[in-house]
Amino acid sequence: MKSLFRFGTGERQLLISEDLNKNNFDLLRFLLATSVIYSHCFVLYHGVVQDTEPFKIFTLNQYDLGGVAVSFFFVISGFLIVRSFVHSINVYEYLIKRILRIVPGFFAAFLFSVVIAGYISTIDVAHKFGDPAYFWGRLQPKRLILEIFTFDAPRAARLFEHNPMLNRVNSALWTIQFEVICYLLVPLFGLVAMAQRKWLSVVLFLGSFITLLLQELHVITIHNNMQRVFLLYASELPRLAAAFFAGSVCYFYRDVVPRSVVLAVLSVALFLFASWWMKIFNIVMPVAGAYLVFYFAYHPHIRFYDFAKKGDLSYGLYLYGWPIQQMVVHWFYPYLGAHRLFFIAYPLAYIAAFLSWHFLESPFLKKKSQIKKLLARIRKTTPNNHKEALDETSRAAIINKVGT
Repeated sequence: MKSLFRFGTGERQLLISEDLNKNNFDLLRFLLATSVIYSHCFVLYHGVVQDTEPFKIFTLNQYDLGGVAVSFFFVISGFLIVRSFVHSINVYEYLIKRILRIVPGFFAAFLFSVVIAGYISTIDVAHKFGDPAYFWGRLQPKRLILEIFTFDAPRAARLFEHNPMLNRVNSALWTIQFEVICYLLVPLFGLVAMAQRKWLSVVLFLGSFITLLLQELHVITIHNNMQRVFLLYASELPRLAAAFFAGSVCYFYRDVVPRSVVLAVLSVALFLFASWWMKIFNIVMPVAGAYLVFYFAYHPHIRFYDFAKKGDLSYGLYLYGWPIQQMVVHWFYPYLGAHRLFFIAYPLAYIAAFLSWHFLESPFLKKKSQIKKLLARIRKTTPNNHKEALDETSRAAIINKVGT
């Protein structure tokens, strides 16, 4: 059995290397964001994803490529976000870092989708410069304010009325709300304590995974409700939480999980089995998917460590892909197909992501250097925080134990 865990040199290797900074996460996230845009081309052009999107067909209409990519995103987040929390001075630093990374890009994309893309959808032969009255009449301002501050998709902008996916200016944004929920769960459950009691991360994973399993077996039912003001797609929470906590488990047990070609092949085989025979793709995803994510991210012979050196465009691609695709469909639908839509919209989304990174996301992230000064003031007035109980010796011991 030991031979199963040998790779190349004959010595046992770990799935995740000791140097956590040498990874392919930037490349992987870029490919996942690209996959989301590609997958959305089919639903935006055809109006349905059943029997149109290639991966959906491949999995016998179980799941589309965009949904799989989102699950992989959450696996990566579970790993990186817990790591970020463990190495934050306190909750304030952790939350400020999350805010600087998520909020500016989301707010800008939300407003772009509603105001710019939405208004462009009113331009037609009869209204060469758009129809302001019609545009404002299709908005629900109070609902939009609620949606932007709960990190939801802008459903209250009922525009692109003549597109196959009508009244959806940027449906891709719904996952950001779930991402934020997972960010808040980390300090809520105090995952830093798992440096000493790592099994707690397994408990959280099993809780979400068992909920997912019961949901997939139709033992329990979690309903979506478009009339709710929060968690409209509540049925997706077990799937995404299971993926997130799978990544967290991999972080805490990275000194245990082995790197094995055999396990990687078995993971792929399990995906094929779940796609074609048992139709249990969602159940397989958190385990087999997480293994494959880290197998690629820390592969010793795949070294794209500086892929995002000139800009991390994955977030921008995800944020702006949908509204740009909708605009292309609005203008050129008679001349398009799903693949032609991709080759037209993707370069435009890339440009939007480039501008978002260099003029919005990156400038805000550079403000992290000011966090220590802010925290110094906060700690003087608010001594109680999630790490007050740890003296400097204990803190150093925990950081040495969980890695840098």
